[in-house]
Amino acid sequence: MLWVALELPSLPLQIAERAGPTQQPLVISEGTTQRPLVACANAAARDAGIRVGQAVAAAKALAGELKVIERDPAAEREALERLAAWAGQFTPMSCIDGPGIVLDVESSLKLFDGHAKLTAAIQRGVRDLGFHATIGVAPTALAARLFARAEAQGRAMRSCIALADLSERLAELPVFLLEWPAKTLAHLTDLGLLRLRDLFALPAEGIARRFGPETAHALDQLRGRLPDPREPYVPPARFRSRLELPADAESVEALLFPLRRLLAEMEGYMRGRGVGVQKLTVVLEHFRKERTRMNLDFASPEREADFILAIAREKLGRLTLPAATVAVSLRADALLAFTPRASTWLPGAEEQALDAARLLERLAARMGKERVFGIAIANDHRPEKDWAPAYAGATTLPAGATTRHPGRRPGEGRDPISPRRDYPTSAPRPAWLLNRPHRLITHEGLPSHQGELTLAAGPERIEAGWWDGEEVRRDYYVASNLRGETFWIFREHRDPESWFLHGVFA
Repeated sequence: MLWVALELPSLPLQIAERAGPTQQPLVISEGTTQRPLVACANAAARDAGIRVGQAVAAAKALAGELKVIERDPAAEREALERLAAWAGQFTPMSCIDGPGIVLDVESSLKLFDGHAKLTAAIQRGVRDLGFHATIGVAPTALAARLFARAEAQGRAMRSCIALADLSERLAELPVFLLEWPAKTLAHLTDLGLLRLRDLFALPAEGIARRFGPETAHALDQLRGRLPDPREPYVPPARFRSRLELPADAESVEALLFPLRRLLAEMEGYMRGRGVGVQKLTVVLEHFRKERTRMNLDFASPEREADFILAIAREKLGRLTLPAATVAVSLRADALLAFTPRASTWLPGAEEQALDAARLLERLAARMGKERVFGIAIANDHRPEKDWAPAYAGATTLPAGATTRHPGRRPGEGRDPISPRRDYPTSAPRPAWLLNRPHRLITHEGLPSHQGELTLAAGPERIEAGWWDGEEVRRDYYVASNLRGETFWIFREHRDPESWFLHGVFA
């Protein structure tokens, strides 16, 4: 087995600064209400002379604009859970362990082309989430945790791949890196057992008798002599994440940075579960519990953070916020199966269709969904109603579309002037249809338009609309003038002497 451990030093401070760094001195406090102490301090606070373990009252005396946030163990646990869910994209065996997580990556090495590229990908991803983590790689989970903790203490550590080399790599590490009770560590120091090699040199029976059997058991698990079973973290069925902003965001651009980190977290979560999302909700929280909700809809399941951020940027640009934003949250309820799209050097029809669909989604986000649409056949005999707008991502028939042809009303009469002929179903249709029919000039009962018109084909009788109160009874003809221009014209049964232009052939 091969384990990768992530250690997150000063996790409470990282959570507070995840949405963006602040130049203001900031500390995380813990302890009693009467005398809280500094648990973590950012760079600005340390530059002011504030140190970990110092009383908060003394820290305020050193930095007058000091911001104090009380430590929240529940928020730390939630952050670790979200990180473990995000890490599911690298391995199904992602476990929370203390102030960090451990990943069994043995089965993922081939997929990521070795542990070096895998750990590099994990480090990049953790930075994109807004965290700082030190990494340890070892054949056991405890050893990987120890290496990551040593790295956090400023010790340069190399990865250990082979179990046979593990004891030698661990030997020079100080005992205080072990997560053992303080009383046990103090007893070891009193006996002069300062490094792990000192413990390894002692007989296991003596260690168990003096420090308890659990101590000897932990040493054997550390070196891989005993199994160390772990329970993988099971992510929730729905995605939820929230970031409090370090300062009030007045502009849309200020929201993109925290939103990018939330989307990167969501992408990892969805990659680990093999799902995508078609509906996503972004909630912007303002003062006095005011909220602005922004829904993102996609034509097909999506999970790529960069693409979703581009859509969100367009929609945010069209919003008018009621007040400054203090927090951003992301919600995805309906998770759908996702099929990864293979990228090719020469895109085929599927890739081109995907690019076109994504372009339409970006245009709809920028201009409004009601302004970006295609044309759908509406199954209506009336030419002006034979089409309807088809909006991107629509799953139902557009307005005006129907799944049946009502047909001719029984007992319809024939043209009183010319006998009706059945027109073939492949009757020509013009490329351009006028918004409304244009009345033509007639001379001795014959129509003209930029010259006298000659009827080339027809009539094609259209009788429809009796079911919705907009009945039409027309005979359509294909006509041309001396200039070679071809038109689609008709005359109404109720006024046979009147001719109308309805379309133009290209």
